[in-house]
Amino acid sequence: MVGSARQRAGEAIARRRREPGLTLGEVAQELGASDGYVWKLERGLVNLENVSYGRLTALMRALRWTPEEFTRATGVVVPGLTVEETPGAPPVPLLKVPVWGREDYLVLGLPGVEVDPRDLRALEHGGGFLVYREGEEPNPGELVVVMVRKGEASPYPARFLGLTPRRSYVVETLGCPKDQRTLEKGDFVLHRVVGEVRVWG
Repeated sequence: MVGSARQRAGEAIARRRREPGLTLGEVAQELGASDGYVWKLERGLVNLENVSYGRLTALMRALRWTPEEFTRATGVVVPGLTVEETPGAPPVPLLKVPVWGREDYLVLGLPGVEVDPRDLRALEHGGGFLVYREGEEPNPGELVVVMVRKGEASPYPARFLGLTPRRSYVVETLGCPKDQRTLEKGDFVLHRVVGEVRVWG
């Protein structure tokens, strides 16, 4: 039963790809995946419910599908499918953001705000979450998430102060007391914080 549902979803993807004459490679390039991965999608060998939000939206973009059309064709509900909270209210897009070090997600509804969900991640901090974009360089004065390139050290939030003449990062930790650190680019990477979610309990 599960296999046949996956197969039907895969057939829908294959049909949608063939309609405009797209190749496996063209779709794979949009997904940042291999031709073989797209082939597996079309054969129903991949559980679409376990595919990341970023990859699903890339697939829909490649195949010119809206989330609603994708769900109708494949039977898979997309995290991020617009919902109406109250009758007559405008739809609110939902973003499903993976939380660092956890198996779950932070789900954000941002009415009136368009956000590209690709590469968004969340870090639990201070009774809330810092939402950051992986690989986005910060400007001086902005909040960042500091990650060690190698090793098991946990990421931590800081304020980016700038670069040294040798192009090392200078950051100030957010703890009390604040601590200024110089971080070598070869050992650390900084991700720009794009939002903060505070949780009141």
